[in-house]
Amino acid sequence: MKTLTILIVFLMAACGGNGSSNSTMADMEAPMTMQPSVEEADAASYRKVSNAEQDQSEIQKKVIKTGGLSYRVESTKEEYNRLNGLLKKYEAYISSENENKGYDRVNYNVSIKVPPQNFDPLIADITKDKKLDNRWVNTDDVTSRYYDLQSRIENKQKLEERYQEILKQATKISDILEVERNLNQVRSEIESLQGQFKLLNHQINYSTLDISFYELVPYELDQEQRPGFGTRLLNAMSAGWQGFQTFIVYLLALWPFGLLALGVVWVVRKVRARKKSD
Repeated sequence: MKTLTILIVFLMAACGGNGSSNSTMADMEAPMTMQPSVEEADAASYRKVSNAEQDQSEIQKKVIKTGGLSYRVESTKEEYNRLNGLLKKYEAYISSENENKGYDRVNYNVSIKVPPQNFDPLIADITKDKKLDNRWVNTDDVTSRYYDLQSRIENKQKLEERYQEILKQATKISDILEVERNLNQVRSEIESLQGQFKLLNHQINYSTLDISFYELVPYELDQEQRPGFGTRLLNAMSAGWQGFQTFIVYLLALWPFGLLALGVVWVVRKVRARKKSD
């Protein structure tokens, strides 16, 4: 059992050696004097693994390429169809698009995903015979981030395998629960890192090109004429008469309440007159 405890402490140090690992050691009653040597041995083993992997494979530069274009066209529909025709040629696809209309122009925005090797040829084909309002290209080197994520995922997976081996050897309920808790934590970290790596890999494999093109349209003046003063005056008189008629109708609809009020007044006067006669 003491061997099992030492193995768990060893793996907890690999997770980061934070406050939670210290509490785990206290729960498992592991000697505190063993912690530095375990952490040093674990760090050294991971450094050896990382260095060996880097020596075995050539590190390739990883970049994320993005760019944007803005220009005027004679017809936004024709330009959109032209861009769609170029997508298959350059193995690209549209990830998002939107159209908006103003009083003097029609704007169309398209976001295209294209393999990096086809990024520049696609721009050259799109901008051929075009007068650009704006053009920009940005390259972001993410080589270190890419291989760091890759290495962290591999190390976490190896740590997961070690926890699984320890779990098979555990016999005490407390040991099993402790190993399963740390195993679930490692699996959660692996899933998070894999999600980041997948997104980064997609950004590397597909560059983003944002294109904005617009079409100028003639300004159309509102031809609706405002009514003259005489017409507006007659409309006002008619609206007033209609309002008066509506008021009379509402008053007539309240006639039962009028009769009730008259009855109450008559009763009150009769009571007062009787009191005075008495």
